[in-house]
Amino acid sequence: MSNQDFVRRLRTSGGPSHDLLVLLDTHRVLTTNQLARATGAPVRTVRHRLDRLRTAGLIDAVRPGRESGSAPRHWWLRTTGARLVSGTAAAPGRQRPSGLHVAHAATIGEMWLAVRDHGPAAGLVLRKWWSDRAGWQAWETRSPGWGTRTRRLTPDAALVVDVDHDGVTGTAAAFVEVDLATMTQAVLRDKVTRYLAYAADRAWQDRWPHCPPLLLLTTTDARAATFLAAASKQLAAARRDHQAGGGQAWRDIADANSLVVAACGLVRDPTAAIGGPVWLLPDRAAARASLPQLLAGRIAAEVRAQHHYDQAASGADRRDRINQLGTIRDAADEVARLLNIPAVAHLLARWYPATLPDLHDQNPELVDTLLAWWANRDDPHLTRQAGTALLDRHTDVWTEQAEQLLTAADRHGDHLRLRVAAATLTNGGQLLDSRMLDELHQPPSRSWAQVQAAAIEGYPTARDDEVTAVRAHLAWRARRRTTIDQLTAEHDREHLLICDTCAITYPRPDPQGEHWRDDEACPHCHTGTPLPYERRDQVATLDQRLTAIRAHLHAVSPSPPRGPGRSAE
Repeated sequence: MSNQDFVRRLRTSGGPSHDLLVLLDTHRVLTTNQLARATGAPVRTVRHRLDRLRTAGLIDAVRPGRESGSAPRHWWLRTTGARLVSGTAAAPGRQRPSGLHVAHAATIGEMWLAVRDHGPAAGLVLRKWWSDRAGWQAWETRSPGWGTRTRRLTPDAALVVDVDHDGVTGTAAAFVEVDLATMTQAVLRDKVTRYLAYAADRAWQDRWPHCPPLLLLTTTDARAATFLAAASKQLAAARRDHQAGGGQAWRDIADANSLVVAACGLVRDPTAAIGGPVWLLPDRAAARASLPQLLAGRIAAEVRAQHHYDQAASGADRRDRINQLGTIRDAADEVARLLNIPAVAHLLARWYPATLPDLHDQNPELVDTLLAWWANRDDPHLTRQAGTALLDRHTDVWTEQAEQLLTAADRHGDHLRLRVAAATLTNGGQLLDSRMLDELHQPPSRSWAQVQAAAIEGYPTARDDEVTAVRAHLAWRARRRTTIDQLTAEHDREHLLICDTCAITYPRPDPQGEHWRDDEACPHCHTGTPLPYERRDQVATLDQRLTAIRAHLHAVSPSPPRGPGRSAE
């Protein structure tokens, strides 16, 4: 088969040889042995396929430091191979890599294989791996005095794994840096500075499940410890610059957002870096952590922080909904008009700001229905739902208050507060406020009869004296036609008022006296409106109002009504 036919077949049907091209496109440089492990094919078969691809001009190989002997071949993708994999005419160019780059890239590939093949036994299942430029991160940062600028993070690799370790399960991410003792400590410190900026700007959000830790694979533990000693100073300075506030929530969030740095000296043996406690941490020279332990710790930290974020978001949403309820309450008259239910205005008027949180928490279905309608008041279906929900709520509240009133009537008898409450509940769907309810449960200082007696104390005697004097001054014929009862009734019509709520009868105030306003509002219950005494038949008695309340209770809840309350009418 000619090279052209071979390339044409690769482009149309793929196959094992095409899989090798994809691996080289992803990992840049891999050895023959690494490619065999990655594909699961025998080394001899892989070598044959690589030679065929090389003959076709799609890939090339180099032996770092030597071109003969037993050193492994390191394979890389040429421009024609990259174009075939990408399927476009313009593919990233490939130049012959240097020996140092080849060794570095092959080490990154070895770490990928170690995580893929040996991670599951340690509780790590590789989901995604990005090598070289594929894992680089770019973000915009705002620094004081510098405005917006683009920064770049260039890890050697980035990985995402599923973690199952010590009771912690979840998805974790990490950045990998490979050091073959070619980078100075100054270069390594500069890398940590960029990682700290990435974490401080929270550029990892919406990209990774948490702030990815920095994992440095270097040549020796001594070199790893030197790196961590310098990194610990940078981490401490970053903590001071971003000091968290007080409270456990702040500490948990700061822990989740902070950069974790770990290093080990196993760059020549990445497999040993997967499961064992080999990773050194800053300020913990005596302690070593395993990679699953590190990543599980990051998952747990993010879970704790997310719990606080969720609580804060839930609290903000709750406050917003309560504020919307307050807006609806303030528009009670408009709500009643839109729903065409006048009683709704009385219900909403009892939704005091201090009670709205309890209403929100205890009646979620009502609140959801009401807020949905308020957001779309033109929807007839939502309007019906809101009207039904509010009317049901009004009925429940009225029923509860009516039962409390009947209980108070049985317990304390007739008194002014009871009459005011009864008049309220029988007046077009009105409801009692919290003060009136509290007063119902308190024994009255005076009964209605005592208040009535005090209201007209001295009046009958003065009236009788005046009636007698008036009759005495009448002419003989007029006196024969006029009875004492007639004069008494006429005197009462002229000098008495009666409250339309509490039914207390009291003398009209002196227009020139200090109580001249007592003809505008009842001085006894401070609620009702005074009526002329001749209209006393229009004032409902307590028995009439209690009977109406019982009848309505039976209509909305057909259970046996309470026994009759005593009345002094």
